[in-house]
Amino acid sequence: MPSRGRCNFVLHAVIVICCGAMTACASKGDPELKALLQTGIERGYPGVAVLTQSRDGKIRSAAVGYSNLEKRTPLQVSDAFHMASINKTFTAVATLRLVDEGKLSLNATLKDQLGEAAGRIPYADRITVAQLLDHSSGIYATNNDMDYLTTMIGPKADPARAWKPEELVALADKDRSKPSGEPGAGHFYADTNYVLLGMIVERVSGHPYKEYITKTLLEPLGMHSTYFYSDYLGENARPPVATVQGYLLATDEIRTAITINPMFKPVPGDKRQGGELLNTTLAAERIDTAGGLVTTLPDLLKFASALFRGKLLSPQSQKIMTSAGDGMADQPIDKKRVWAMQAVRKPYGVLVYKEGDGPGGVNTLMAYRPATDEIYLGFINDFGYFNEVDFLMDNVIGKLPASH
Repeated sequence: MPSRGRCNFVLHAVIVICCGAMTACASKGDPELKALLQTGIERGYPGVAVLTQSRDGKIRSAAVGYSNLEKRTPLQVSDAFHMASINKTFTAVATLRLVDEGKLSLNATLKDQLGEAAGRIPYADRITVAQLLDHSSGIYATNNDMDYLTTMIGPKADPARAWKPEELVALADKDRSKPSGEPGAGHFYADTNYVLLGMIVERVSGHPYKEYITKTLLEPLGMHSTYFYSDYLGENARPPVATVQGYLLATDEIRTAITINPMFKPVPGDKRQGGELLNTTLAAERIDTAGGLVTTLPDLLKFASALFRGKLLSPQSQKIMTSAGDGMADQPIDKKRVWAMQAVRKPYGVLVYKEGDGPGGVNTLMAYRPATDEIYLGFINDFGYFNEVDFLMDNVIGKLPASH
């Protein structure tokens, strides 16, 4: 599922915990940070974990709640989780590195790069690589397509299936789906942009996407606990690091939008107003270029530190990557942009960030405060409250003292 607003599930619910099923268990960690996270448990989130790094390298971290509600397993900062759309920043970096190497032009069009593979997408002869990067291509959002969603969490849900890029691109066929807009006419968030960028990375680099990302980013950065979920699908697959369990708050609004497959079971004994909590771990997305990477907070910090502190890209490409933050200090409070990355102005300053969420029960955040050179990483193992990222920004980051 997309980050904020990606899916058709629209809801703001007030959750009241009606039994002891969500009684918080505490793990070791920074006491001040843990106290802030605890308020998320009081909201009803199963578990919350956060890791921060100041400009001098000091790390603070804490986790509260459960990684597995059914087994009452305490959540740990080191637990693996699906990063969801934070995955897109890896694809963006790979694309911009090819630009830095002179192998790819930001002005190249889809038709130039992929030919007939993208020939049935409207405006393929006008859409540029730059417009794919910042979601200004106007391409149809295949991640919201019901044919796709029904195989993730609906009646045709298949936890062992990974959609091929060509299959996803076909959902945006001009005879099947209307684009969100014309190229350059606005920013319309769509996984399709990054599916196509992944195809371009493969063509230009001459290597399969997963191999290219592994050899140029994961291995050099020492991200040994990060892997592609699509490599470990099926009941006999054994991933190198198991993920936390993910939960979906199945409200009436969500059930109206899509029929949830009965394979996703309710949490035994959990009673609450607003909806039923289902274990939807197996509905995790596996689009390699847009939402298929699994990581840990310590592993993700290796990438985030290198990215935000300019160690992965040329100065010109770095500016493109973080351009969403340009001029945001002059914008109204809570003004947001969704470009190659995202940006928001908060009362405490501007954040440049990438968020993600999905029906597999996850909300994720990778954020940077340029004014203080601080990094904030976090995840909540649920989907359906639709306020999780705001909680991390406002009730955690916004209440931590900034370093100077």
